[in-house]
Amino acid sequence: MSLPKYIINFEELTEDLKNHLLSLIDDNIRTNYPEINTNNIQDLLQQLQDLLPSVQYEGLKEKIDTFIYRKIEGIQKVKGILLDIPAIQNDYTGQFRFDKDVYITGLHFNETGWKKEDKYSLEVNKIKIIDNAATKEIGEHKYFNTFYKVNANTPIFFIFHNLSGNSRQTMVDLEYIDGEDSSITPGIEDIDNEWDIAVIMNWEENTDADIDLYGEIGDKEVWYRNRQYDGFYLNFDYREHKTNKNPEIISVKGYKNKKLNIYVHNYNARKLKEPVTLEIYQNRSYGNKLLKKFSVNLEADDSYIKGVFTIDLNTLKITKLNKNKKKY
Repeated sequence: MSLPKYIINFEELTEDLKNHLLSLIDDNIRTNYPEINTNNIQDLLQQLQDLLPSVQYEGLKEKIDTFIYRKIEGIQKVKGILLDIPAIQNDYTGQFRFDKDVYITGLHFNETGWKKEDKYSLEVNKIKIIDNAATKEIGEHKYFNTFYKVNANTPIFFIFHNLSGNSRQTMVDLEYIDGEDSSITPGIEDIDNEWDIAVIMNWEENTDADIDLYGEIGDKEVWYRNRQYDGFYLNFDYREHKTNKNPEIISVKGYKNKKLNIYVHNYNARKLKEPVTLEIYQNRSYGNKLLKKFSVNLEADDSYIKGVFTIDLNTLKITKLNKNKKKY
């Protein structure tokens, strides 16, 4: 065991150390770095000053080119809805939703039973990109000179303000360019309806396998061709995992005296290297609780829809579902 050491005059040590370090630095600068020639420093500064405006304008030019010649690649498409509007003064809403990012390019609108008092709006993320526009007797087409980008799974609401109280049918065609899949992976926090129970299904990445999620409550069933009932929803559906890694999600609100059956289907009969995973969540006041997780090995067979589990929506008891369904 050695004796402890104490420095009595610490400031004397630091002063000597500082001087020694400064001397070493000064010697290295003098011997290892060339002397800077400042004879033409004014000329160099002037050249830099002359360059500054062109650099500034070059950046501005790039922004202008990007704005004017913006290159948006994709397929021009049209999606339509029909609203049956009763003879009641109220707002009536139709919804568009896409599983890819889209650019809205136009809106075509027509109706029967025209009345001059009526208006309509188009709303995205609570922003009215068309706000209380007057209806035309012979229909109309709205062109978007600058395309309006809407991210995947964002609802687009067409709202008809039936101020006249007249009944009619309203036809709406939304024109858009199909963009890229969203890089944002949706989760249960992106469910836009109230829910008590949610089921999240995911499958392996980098595959064109289309794995579909089915939910069944009594005689009600949600799947990709029938996506919702009151309080029972297929919130997200995707057709492959080449360009995204997004899950399919079913959510339920209410139905406390019922059971929810969950099935999965290998729609295009692709071989999978990894099992399909399903997670069941309960929505609680303090957050979302994971109740159970399943892993399912799916064969490359599209002839049947595989049963996975049943959950009692009252007791939350979860059991395996040992039955399959025939492909529709």
